[in-house]
Amino acid sequence: MKFAKVVVLLASLSFLASNLLAQSAPRRQVWQPAGQDNVAFDRLDRFASIRMAATPNPTPPPGGVVPVSQLHIPGKALKEYERSQKAFHSGDITSSATHLQKALEIYPQFVSAHNALGLRYVQFHEYDKALAEHQSAVAISPNDGEAHTNLSLDLLLLNRYSEAEAEARHALELDPQTPGPRYVLGRTLIAQLQVTPEAIRMLKESQDAFPNASLVLAQLHFVLGNAEETVNDLRHYLRAPTDRDNQHKAECWLARLTGETPDASCSDVPGRPSFR
Repeated sequence: MKFAKVVVLLASLSFLASNLLAQSAPRRQVWQPAGQDNVAFDRLDRFASIRMAATPNPTPPPGGVVPVSQLHIPGKALKEYERSQKAFHSGDITSSATHLQKALEIYPQFVSAHNALGLRYVQFHEYDKALAEHQSAVAISPNDGEAHTNLSLDLLLLNRYSEAEAEARHALELDPQTPGPRYVLGRTLIAQLQVTPEAIRMLKESQDAFPNASLVLAQLHFVLGNAEETVNDLRHYLRAPTDRDNQHKAECWLARLTGETPDASCSDVPGRPSFR
């Protein structure tokens, strides 16, 4: 019976994979990347709003050492990449993508530019184009965990779940300490209705970097009858909410679960709300 309830729940969770980039404008909070060349996911998460953090600048800070992987990239290509970064930070995603395209016209082997451009296409909901860019990144740099994570995201968005799972697992093998592959793997397993201990563990291990993982866990634990875990998940999410509407719904739900008096504005929020 509980499994049947979980299946019904999963079918109703529109935020699992249908609105991964509902808000395309970048936020300015910084998620600490695992490595200098990574294009990491943002803390503000847009996988019910998975959003990507600003792509780390491939050029070193003043006085820093140029990474060996960047030494062969033409200066003009790096300049276009830097311009893309500035445009991204200012919220101009279209201009950011244009500069990345120019960088790749100058140097087609620019892996970081392929990764970043693919993420811009995700923000435009052009998932096939995103897939092509990340496939190019993987072809150039087969052991790039970031590229495999991005590729798994594209495949998930295209509802190619088994392929997305394989890519996420491979990315996790390449970058075992980073939360991105864990989050994508957890969401991929849930999308396949595999509510397994592994899926829950992946979401738990990534929820500090991806707060919306806590919302997924809260929904699952509630259906499974674990009220204490549901409350803990909601409290974890509210330490770093990613969306005002989701924050309000989570606060109202938490108040009801803990016996507190909900705010008057909670009157329109269902007893167990759905999240964007």
